[in-house]
Amino acid sequence: MSRNSQDRSFMATARQVGSVGAQFIAGVAFIPLMGLFEGTGKQTHGYFLASAVFGVIGILMFLVCYLGTKENVKVNRNAKKGKEGFKDYFRVIFRNGPLGAIILMTLFTISAMNTNNQMMVFYAEYNLGNIGLQPVINAIMMGCSIVGVFMIPTLTKHFGQKRTAMVSFVIGAIANLLNFFLPSNVIIFIVLVTIGYTALAIPNGITWAMVSNSIDYGEWHSGVRKEAITYAAFNFSRKIAQSLAALVSSGILALTGYVANAHQSAGALNGIKAAMTLYPGICLALAAVVIGVFYKLDEKRFGKIANDLDHGRWEKGKIGE
Repeated sequence: MSRNSQDRSFMATARQVGSVGAQFIAGVAFIPLMGLFEGTGKQTHGYFLASAVFGVIGILMFLVCYLGTKENVKVNRNAKKGKEGFKDYFRVIFRNGPLGAIILMTLFTISAMNTNNQMMVFYAEYNLGNIGLQPVINAIMMGCSIVGVFMIPTLTKHFGQKRTAMVSFVIGAIANLLNFFLPSNVIIFIVLVTIGYTALAIPNGITWAMVSNSIDYGEWHSGVRKEAITYAAFNFSRKIAQSLAALVSSGILALTGYVANAHQSAGALNGIKAAMTLYPGICLALAAVVIGVFYKLDEKRFGKIANDLDHGRWEKGKIGE
């Protein structure tokens, strides 16, 4: 990957298209596939078998990605430097301001996206009264988000990564909050959930370019490049966010009196709707604040950092001296 901001936007677009595309396939095909297995008389194994199919496909795709990846950035490394320890992990997190902002933002965005995905089955079955709408809504929602992700290079070229992410978060927050406060209606719900999901997918794609920028910032700020630890810290935050989404989803269902495979009370229906729309809306509003206040690596500043690194310089002199 080059240090050119626009090149990184294209790479982030490709990565996010793959991610949303995978979610699209899973969101549309999982329930029908589970039903297909259950239709063979293996009712108790339908979920497991469908999960196993997607698990095997996922492993194969990771292998393809690993074998097809090549680093193109020129890196100035100290060959005599020893192995990195656990303390280096925390130094990277707490001394890299842009990375810290991205990690905090990710806790909100990924938990919002995963809560949305997890609650769609419940919302379709109980609030809309037809679980068959789940793959249809996912197809519309994720299909439109793929179109939105393809707009990332154009949006970042004209408005920059940070501004594009902030505006997207605000739009997504408004759409989700409207979806919570407006009366339940299939058409209104689909329109607003699609806008909210697309507005979330765009900055989630830009995030990958931001992480690459934060790696360069860390090298420029410290004189040492630590891409492995940086990506490890970022990906760990995504795992925490996914766990948080599961906690929020199950917690809200439990607190509002959800009973599986039964007629739901008004409180349970409202809880499902809150997890589906209100929680993502609040998360996206908070993500906009985080990226606006704490992420201080705009295009102009990053341009200077990239130029310094290309010439072997860091914040306090020549790298390696």
